[in-house]
Amino acid sequence: MTGGVMDHLHIFLLLFLSFTTQGLALDTGLCSSALGMQSGAIPDDHITASSFFDDIVKAIYARAHVEVGGGAWCPRNMVNREGKEFIEVNLDHVHVVTKVEVQGRFGNGKGQEFTEQYKLHYWRPGLQHWVTYKDGHGNEMLEGNSNTYLAKSATLRPPVIASRVRFVPYSRQPRTVCMRVEVFGCNYTEGVVSYSMPEGNTRGGSDGLHDLIYDGSLEDGWLYGGLGQLIDGEIGHTNFRVDALGLDRGYEWVGWKNDSFQGRPVEIIFEFDDIRIFSSIHIYTNNFFTKDTQVFSHAVISFSIGGEYFTAHPEVYYEYVPDRIFDNARNITIKLENIPAKFIKIELFFALRWIMISDVAFVSVPCGCNLTEEIQPTIAPIPTNASTSSVRVPIVPTQSEPSDPLLVGLVTLGIVFCIIPLVLGVLYYRSRMLNKTKLPKTPPTLSNCSLNDTKKVSMKMKDLHINMNLSPMSNGYSIANGKLYGHVTMDDDATTSMYHEPYKMPLHNPGYYTLNHNAVVGPDTPLKCPLPIDTDDSIDYAVPQINAAPPPSFSEVIKSISPPPVPLTKPPNSRHNSIRSILRQTPTPPIPPMPVIPPPPEQEYYMAPKMCLASNIQGVTGTSIYAFVDCTMQHKEIHVQEITSHCLHPINKLGEGAFGVVQLCKFDNSIKYNRRHVVVKTLNMGVTEEVKEKFLQEVKLLSILDDPNIAKLIGVVTQSEPHAMVLEYMDYGDLYQFLKHHVTEEGSGSPHILANKIINRPPTISYGALVHIAAQIAAGMKHLESVNLVHRDLSARNCLVGFGLDIKISDFGMSRSLYSNEYYKVGESHTLLPIRWMSCESILQGRFSSKSDVWAFGVTLWEIFTMARRRPYDELSNEEVLENISHCHLGDGSGMSMLPQPAICPRDMYDMMTACWRANEKQRPPFWDVQMFLQRKNLGYTLDYVN
Repeated sequence: MTGGVMDHLHIFLLLFLSFTTQGLALDTGLCSSALGMQSGAIPDDHITASSFFDDIVKAIYARAHVEVGGGAWCPRNMVNREGKEFIEVNLDHVHVVTKVEVQGRFGNGKGQEFTEQYKLHYWRPGLQHWVTYKDGHGNEMLEGNSNTYLAKSATLRPPVIASRVRFVPYSRQPRTVCMRVEVFGCNYTEGVVSYSMPEGNTRGGSDGLHDLIYDGSLEDGWLYGGLGQLIDGEIGHTNFRVDALGLDRGYEWVGWKNDSFQGRPVEIIFEFDDIRIFSSIHIYTNNFFTKDTQVFSHAVISFSIGGEYFTAHPEVYYEYVPDRIFDNARNITIKLENIPAKFIKIELFFALRWIMISDVAFVSVPCGCNLTEEIQPTIAPIPTNASTSSVRVPIVPTQSEPSDPLLVGLVTLGIVFCIIPLVLGVLYYRSRMLNKTKLPKTPPTLSNCSLNDTKKVSMKMKDLHINMNLSPMSNGYSIANGKLYGHVTMDDDATTSMYHEPYKMPLHNPGYYTLNHNAVVGPDTPLKCPLPIDTDDSIDYAVPQINAAPPPSFSEVIKSISPPPVPLTKPPNSRHNSIRSILRQTPTPPIPPMPVIPPPPEQEYYMAPKMCLASNIQGVTGTSIYAFVDCTMQHKEIHVQEITSHCLHPINKLGEGAFGVVQLCKFDNSIKYNRRHVVVKTLNMGVTEEVKEKFLQEVKLLSILDDPNIAKLIGVVTQSEPHAMVLEYMDYGDLYQFLKHHVTEEGSGSPHILANKIINRPPTISYGALVHIAAQIAAGMKHLESVNLVHRDLSARNCLVGFGLDIKISDFGMSRSLYSNEYYKVGESHTLLPIRWMSCESILQGRFSSKSDVWAFGVTLWEIFTMARRRPYDELSNEEVLENISHCHLGDGSGMSMLPQPAICPRDMYDMMTACWRANEKQRPPFWDVQMFLQRKNLGYTLDYVN
């Protein structure tokens, strides 16, 4: 037992050291120390030569910057182009050699010998021969000295993995040479002795996708026994057609083509110096999908001790979620769960036509354990050839002859898929019928609601040639004279209502104005049946009852009714204490218990997964963010253009958030993108990876949007810090400010003349132009509805106006300090919510859907027809707005006050507004219906606005 604990502790310490001392890839930038020729760390017996002229110039005197003996190593024979003489340095164990240095023989001023050119040969265990070093251009010759005293260094790019190096002098003409040398680098800790794999394929007539520096052998298209670009620490540029390092196009990449493998995966086998414990592997791969290159679809990792049978541990299967939005190269990390092995086989399966790999690195430590090699299994392992690979993962479909079992299986599946939906339908119908029978019985006082009479009248505005306004209140708000819009029920069936009114419960809150049809409702007044909550009528607009008495004044309501139920929000602030004092003077009658309200069926709501219903609608840069109604929906991923930051020139800051800013910028590429000015959301420097991930998620959402009435995502800046996204901007700014600086045609007039100066009126805008603006907003929201996205902050401040009254919906109003008062800070987290534009279900239940956006559209329409002169519910504090919206819990919105009808707004237009504010979200019109209504109202309109 003790030994087992110690073994586990030993492994833990090794892994801890691996994370603290070892990087994820070969880092040559920190690998440039002298290895000991000058310092003497390399002993004399590790320095040998092919020959030497005499004892005072033998190999041990070849130490750079050291004047001993004859001052250098000098070979016996003259050097020429054959390159037979060499001096060899034994580094004792494998090192990464990043630089070498040569010097001539100074000999205290007496020496005259040096070498003008030389080659570098290297060797390490596992190589079957000495390898001549080649730079990235394929050149073997390194530049030597031009005199006897100055040292000449050469940086090795790519670096060399070697335990021995040889310096081989060359000369165009036979001459006597002498050399002193130094080697720079560091210990090689990666442990990879060699890797074997298929040779890369040629693309576009270039050799750039081959492993050009591989130092092993090549036989029948298979590389084995060497090392190359996959472990050199160089990572490639996303665009492999760019010569980023000046070493030829695609030099940093090794690529394989799907056509050459016929459905088989790319197989790479790594051999290590000893058994090691592996915790992860990092593969730097390309995702330039616009050029038929994508990250592998999945990978299978196998392990072996002896290298013949990969059965030491169960395979690790890794599946990559495809990214068709961002085409940048990226590092793919695969966890290996501390598996011991000496050989690792990686199988990469194609997702597109090409796989390109630039670097592979392992996080591992020596095991120090004694494990036996695998023996041949009783059942021979499945060979990795074309037929078996295609059977395990059929990447490329193959044709096979039909067989009787196949036909039987297909027939069986057809029968199953026919029977299962039928059974599910029957069960569902029975459950619905059972739920209906379990509904609570109707209270006795609701006897005026006939259980059998189902007469309903559907009324359309176009069929009624009347203009009946809502009764105005003293404060400018309106109340509905009866039930509004949808089916007007004549003695509705009480059992069809999802919610039932409490018996003898006061419906009126004294702080607000009621929507109920009675002027004053006493505690003993029986209630009429409300509009059935499940009525799905979102197309036809009906009118309220005509013969209804006007409601009392606000003061009369306060004096005559009982206090409201406990509010859902915090108590109002001190300036409303007078109302509370009045309420205290009225005795509170006992409130009978409320009947149990059956929960609504799940299918009645647009309920999204929890992750889609976050109460915080603010993004990392302070703007509001779109969200999916249903996260399971799949959308076509759109490529986002990469934009260089030097094309963007900030003009002013529009707003800011916790992790970034929103700026208005001048755009250099205005001709290409037809935009002189753009909005740029920029992340702060040094933000966490979590913040960057949220930022990229917002980019993915915005990339889906492609509609002329929505501000489009132009591009992103992700190749350099700070990250940013670039969106369209319109020249007239936001709609709220635009409307405030205009007047309607009715409110215009002749210019004033004051003190011989003409003072011009604000520019005018017609009623038709206002409807034209509203129709464009509805069109943009219809697109959001079609892609299953919700805006969550639709308002005039989040709409942009351009030439010709072109409208685009945007999302950065929340970040602007100009509109800070339009948002309510919730709780200690100070989450911002636009409660004056939010629907009841969004505020009370945190649910957002396209129908909650319809509610916000109705408020936005109200802003348009009031010319942005008033804030919604301006007379109410934030707490009062919340308490007002809380009356939606009654199901039909009884007791909730609505925004008043604007002066320039016709009745049928206001009907449509109030339809957007129905308590039951199912009864609100969809955006396609709203757009059609506005287009009908504006038939024949031609643009009459002068820019």
